This record gives sequence, structure tokens and C-alpha cells, in this order.
Amino acid sequence: MGGPGKRVPIFFSHSNNDRHWCEWLAEDAGSIGVTAYLAEHDQQPGRMLAEKVEANIARSEAVVVLLTDNSANSAYVQQEIGFALAHKKLVIPLVRPGLSDEKLAMLKGLEYIEFDFENPRPARESLAAELGRVAERQRKQGELETLVAVGLFMGLMVLLLHESPPLAATP
Repeated sequence: MGGPGKRVPIFFSHSNNDRHWCEWLAEDAGSIGVTAYLAEHDQQPGRMLAEKVEANIARSEAVVVLLTDNSANSAYVQQEIGFALAHKKLVIPLVRPGLSDEKLAMLKGLEYIEFDFENPRPARESLAAELGRVAERQRKQGELETLVAVGLFMGLMVLLLHESPPLAATP
């Protein structure tokens, strides 16, 4: 999944009221080796929204949650967080300063990036750095998986060649 040239999928969970902030945060995605997924950018008329969201969280390496007053009160965002945690996804919360612990819900106790609407650039830079680290880990994991596959193949070939009967000499 994270080999050279491949982009790491990242799911952005947010309230539709905060969509423009997620779009702004996702602008750097390509330059750091990730593909940002926002459900509203993937229109699939006739498909169940929950099915689409679950499938994209499942294939993502991480879920970025923009947690504001809007999203903290969104049943969809809370369900996305629960689904991501249940599937052992890395969840990277961006939390509005002053948001009560009660509104953190399932994210309480998880380290987060403070997202200040008055000065959002530091949060964007911190998020870009973290997503860059996620992409790099996936790239290294992809390289390791390739090396293991090559090693297994080579070992199998040696074993097969060793176990093969010698070719009979032709008169």
C-alpha cells in the first residue's frame, strides 16, 4: 500500500459546516504523499452513505477528525470515530481550543493537535508533518513487505532446485 509512488489514503471526518476547513487542510495532501478523502467529494448516487464511509475508513491508514462544536454534536462524526477506533485506525484529532472534555467523547485521553480558527496555520503544519510521518512509515512498510516477498521467493526457488532430481545426461 505504501510503496514508492503510491499515496497513503487518509479519511477526513468533519461536520459539513466545517467542510471548508477540511478542504483547506487537505490541500497539502499530494505534496506529502497522501490522498485526502472527504466523502462529499466522492458522490455516488444510489449508494448507501454509511457503506461508502465505512469502506473508505477501512482502506485508510489514518482518520483525521476536525473536532469542533459542530462535529462534536454530529452523530455521523461520532460514528466515524467509533468505526475507526474499532478497526484500529490511527485517529488524529484536530481539536478546537476550549472544547470541553465531555465533547471529546471517545477521543478523551488521546493526544491531539489544537486547531485554532483564529490562527490555523500551526495546526495545518503539525498535521502535514504527522501525515508525512504516516506516509513514510507506510512507504517503509511497503519496502519491507517487498523484501520479505523476494526473500521467500528466493528461498522457495533454492529449495525447489535443491530437491529437484538431476537432469539425465542425454547420449
